[in-house]
Amino acid sequence: MDTNNEKLQKFIDAVNDEIDTKVNKMLAEAETEKQAILAEAERESEETAEKHFNISSKKSGNRYARDISKAELDMKKSVIQHREELTLNIFAAVEKKLKEYKNDPKYVDMLIKSLLVTHVSDGAEIFLAPDDMKYADTLKKAIPSCDVKFIPDEKILLGGISVYNPQKGTISDKTFDLAVEEQKRAFANSNAFAE
Repeated sequence: MDTNNEKLQKFIDAVNDEIDTKVNKMLAEAETEKQAILAEAERESEETAEKHFNISSKKSGNRYARDISKAELDMKKSVIQHREELTLNIFAAVEKKLKEYKNDPKYVDMLIKSLLVTHVSDGAEIFLAPDDMKYADTLKKAIPSCDVKFIPDEKILLGGISVYNPQKGTISDKTFDLAVEEQKRAFANSNAFAE
């Protein structure tokens, strides 16, 4: 059972390493773009200041401050929008990799291992993505002593399993959907694209 967890952890680590590599590349790109945006905003502010240099100091000062504030606000909006795009791209790439993994024969082995570590009991309801229902018989063979029911769940889009054990009153969610959502929250909380 430990080897199953180790293999699952290795897969998760490999996905996380790939994400880290992409994040670092995207961070470098975001930093370059941020510097370009800042330089352009500064250039525009300097041009605006030069144009208004001969106007009275109060009018000039107010307009200059307003122009700088607007340029800074526009730049911040642009950076935030770019961060959001980078985040979407990262997780779209992760989801694509997970969908590709579902076509790999190792995916069924991973489902079996996930099923075994949940300690399924009689009467359990095992939820699968609708397109994974084709693996129900194979999964049933992995737990022949248990009387379980396999149910398609439209909410499972990326794969994995979710098991409801009525005897224990527990739900064990081993879906990729939950794992990706948890990673998105952790990623957002880590503020990976902060200035």
